Amino acid sequence: MKYLLIICILFWNLTGIVVAAPEKSDVLELLEGRHWKLDSEAFQSLEVGTDSVLIEIAGDTALINYLRFRAVEALALFPTKMTADFLELTAEKSFAALSRRGFEAFKRGFSKTDPQRVTQLAAHLLKHRNAQVRISAARAMRTLDAPRFKSFLKSESDSWVRKEAQK
Repeated sequence: MKYLLIICILFWNLTGIVVAAPEKSDVLELLEGRHWKLDSEAFQSLEVGTDSVLIEIAGDTALINYLRFRAVEALALFPTKMTADFLELTAEKSFAALSRRGFEAFKRGFSKTDPQRVTQLAAHLLKHRNAQVRISAARAMRTLDAPRFKSFLKSESDSWVRKEAQK
């Protein structure tokens, strides 16, 4: 009887683990569409673990980039430590287009709960080699740390970047 109870408890725990995260195909379906728009209700209605699936999709270099970009954007809806770490790493280490999207998602997801971390990442990205990433970081810095934003404007060599950062 004792062994039967142990087996039932193990089975119960294993089925909970298997059912916890949504299927990758369900999440991919939410990322598809010609006129896609982030549907926060649809993503948040999925089971616990959606952020893990989105991270898996965003990091999958075998997938077409528009799906990865959309997955990164959707991650802003899940302000967990795992999401923050992934988005921060994406903003720092990815190719320019994904880096910018990673920072934008990080900013949307964490500027209210962890503004210091967003400010630190934005300060780091002000020195990024890609102008679009610098512009995005500067626009965030304008609201988070005005003196640092002014310093960026003085040190930025490209006039068009300075102009775009002020929009």
